Amino acid sequence: MRIRQFAERAALSAALSLTFLGLGTTSATADTGSPLPIGSYRDMAVDAAHQQVFLSDPFGSSVLVTDYTGQVVKRIDGEAGAWGIALSADSRTLYVALRDAGAIAAIDTVTLEETARYDTGTGAGAYAGPTSLALAGGKIWFGYSLDTWRGALGSLDLSGGQPVVTRDQGLDTFRGSPRLAATPQHPDTLVAAESDGNAAALAVYDVSAGRADAQARRVDPGPDGCASLQDLALTPDAERVVVACASPYYHQVFRTADLADDGRYTTSHYPNAVAIAPDGTVAAGVDGANSPDVRLFAPGAPTDFHSWDFPAPSPYATTTLQSGGLAWTPDATRLFAVTKDSDSSTLTLRVLNHPQVPTTVTVQAPASSARNQPLTLTGELDAPVGFRPGSTVDIWRLDDPAAGEGTLIGSASVAADGTFSYTDRPRAKGDVQYTVQYGGDARHSYAYGTATVDVTSD
Repeated sequence: MRIRQFAERAALSAALSLTFLGLGTTSATADTGSPLPIGSYRDMAVDAAHQQVFLSDPFGSSVLVTDYTGQVVKRIDGEAGAWGIALSADSRTLYVALRDAGAIAAIDTVTLEETARYDTGTGAGAYAGPTSLALAGGKIWFGYSLDTWRGALGSLDLSGGQPVVTRDQGLDTFRGSPRLAATPQHPDTLVAAESDGNAAALAVYDVSAGRADAQARRVDPGPDGCASLQDLALTPDAERVVVACASPYYHQVFRTADLADDGRYTTSHYPNAVAIAPDGTVAAGVDGANSPDVRLFAPGAPTDFHSWDFPAPSPYATTTLQSGGLAWTPDATRLFAVTKDSDSSTLTLRVLNHPQVPTTVTVQAPASSARNQPLTLTGELDAPVGFRPGSTVDIWRLDDPAAGEGTLIGSASVAADGTFSYTDRPRAKGDVQYTVQYGGDARHSYAYGTATVDVTSD
């Protein structure tokens, strides 16, 4: 009874504290959806510095800018065949692959105006201009088509006094313009993939020396192959790449070292999107009407811990996720998803808040300890998703069970693996109860754990 009463007080204290701080113990904002004034969609980038989302509109030759709630900020016109987009590391510049202009545009993320345009020398149009971008190795890499049967890689180097374009890399791999993926944590790794509607081609490159040095290649990867590749994403450590192919009906995982099979994320019919948060959480989406549209997975977990099934606009219509239509905020508290309604072809930007996941606290302590001597508590926080750097737990001590009141004696930092430790010097003899309390955050629920120590005479 004493343990329960104390835990209830601790939980109430945590809830009140979080409320006063404006954090709350549950997600403060409901998922929302806002219609987009564009008729086509290809790529998305999230600008955390300015709380903006950029969406390319290739057939409208524009880039749409919204805020984090999905409300339109501006439509940037004159971007011919705006296809792939990539945000600079400092969030000051958005680069846009202009397929129909054979160029890469630079847009200032503050003024939302184009400030420069760089000719790629690829030519312009469906089987020429650049279609995908990634920042890696200090350059802007782009995928493009040489003709109707061949694709290649190119790079744009802006580090010198004049822009330098290098083309015709990866010539022996792709039958069309490849999609690109990179991660800022490991900027020298570039992954490219292409599918002509049949078997996909996948390649990993080291770009640290300025050129695309192939490390691994594979055609039709996976135990069940990979047909009609729709999207790909690198894990933050660049050790794995997750691909979404329309078939097979799951998201495949490959090691970047050799592109060997390395697991799967169980989804359903017609995978078409994947986005990986900085903490490794995988968002996997499908173009299907009879199953969840988006699922969340802990890194390496075969089954999801949360999913979204977007409501249909009417009994006679469907709402489906768009190819490549997922993107995380850098803090992984929000996931953006682009969907289309079949009855009106309306595109919608959905703002999905990361759910609070169940969290547990385990506490270990010695069965007994001498009074006024160091006593070390150890323990672990556990949840399907990782904890942010700087996370802490509060330590409460209950010396007198009859009083029924505990004392907050300190806090402990939580390591990246969820572990923590705290050393105390108890003064009271008898049963001393310790409660370790985690207050929760936008992604984790409140949790606590207890341990009782028999404190003996010193």
